[in-house]
Amino acid sequence: MPAWDIELLRLINQTWSADWLDHAMPAVSAIEAWMPPLVVIAFLLVLRGGRKARVMFLSVALAVGIGDAFVSNTLKKLVGRVRPRDAVEGVIVRDLGIASPPTMRLFVPPVKSASQPNGATNGKSFPSSHTVNMFAVATVVACFYRGAGIAIYGLAALVAWSRVYCGAHWPSDIPPSIALGVLTGLGVVWGLRRLAGPRVIVGQA
Repeated sequence: MPAWDIELLRLINQTWSADWLDHAMPAVSAIEAWMPPLVVIAFLLVLRGGRKARVMFLSVALAVGIGDAFVSNTLKKLVGRVRPRDAVEGVIVRDLGIASPPTMRLFVPPVKSASQPNGATNGKSFPSSHTVNMFAVATVVACFYRGAGIAIYGLAALVAWSRVYCGAHWPSDIPPSIALGVLTGLGVVWGLRRLAGPRVIVGQA
């Protein structure tokens, strides 16, 4: 691993830390904990947003499905890069506490520990699926609703940062993962426009 990657990891993961970030960053990373309210919001927007909103959410679903199941999963298997918490001793591993249903994890104290690699691995580091998925979503939304897309890009950047802060990814995992997410989102929108023609309206509102 390049020395600069390890040094930047230590800066983000250890030096640039704070108690409030120890709760906020795992919360940002725990996408599954946000799924129930996000599904409700998406359902309401689809009902009230008309055909344009429905096409957008179809695009979002396709982008996440392709980005997660094909792009990220395939590259993780091909590259096989070990996560920093499984490769370097002393990486601070941060996560939300255990609770059920998953949304309740947002309201319990976070857990924190220092990594002690023993040869076991918990998933692969490259690319960051969270980052790919979030930037794919932001790109799709920006194609349909530019202002909302910009806001989601900000959230996606926060998610990407949180993955390094929580010890799950190397800093060098993030820029390529961002590019993969943007390309996935653009590819899905382009493909739907090719299939549906001018009926798919983008770049408005």
